[in-house]
Amino acid sequence: MSEQLLSPKMLGYWTRDQLHDAPDESGIYCVFRAAKDPETSEMDVQELLYVGEHRSARYGLEHHEDHDQWEAFLQPGEEVWYAVGLAGHANRERLAAAMINAHKPRFNNHSEYRDRFPFDETTVHIYGKKHKLQSIFTVERQD
Repeated sequence: MSEQLLSPKMLGYWTRDQLHDAPDESGIYCVFRAAKDPETSEMDVQELLYVGEHRSARYGLEHHEDHDQWEAFLQPGEEVWYAVGLAGHANRERLAAAMINAHKPRFNNHSEYRDRFPFDETTVHIYGKKHKLQSIFTVERQD
């Protein structure tokens, strides 16, 4: 048994035009739907749409094939926002799998990790820009 604690700091938020400012490092990335908060009238994260991982989180986002699909989902006045959580190569896939399994984002419907988790028990403690993400959660092996 090799239980693991992963604790990524979520950095962001960036719009598509600002992605050049995202870290060019190994990690996961989250795609969100952002809209005006009815109480404050300021743009804020409303829903996690997608979780991915790449050896360069920025490259993974800039070159992702689903941008048009994410944009088409939006209502007028909404935006796609991005956040990045740095994670080394050894933990990147496990972290993305845990995030997908726990949050079940709508655009990860075809992910093998949505209903299965092939890693040992993993606890994730997210800090930083974590709106609409569970702060602490544990995912157990589901083969």
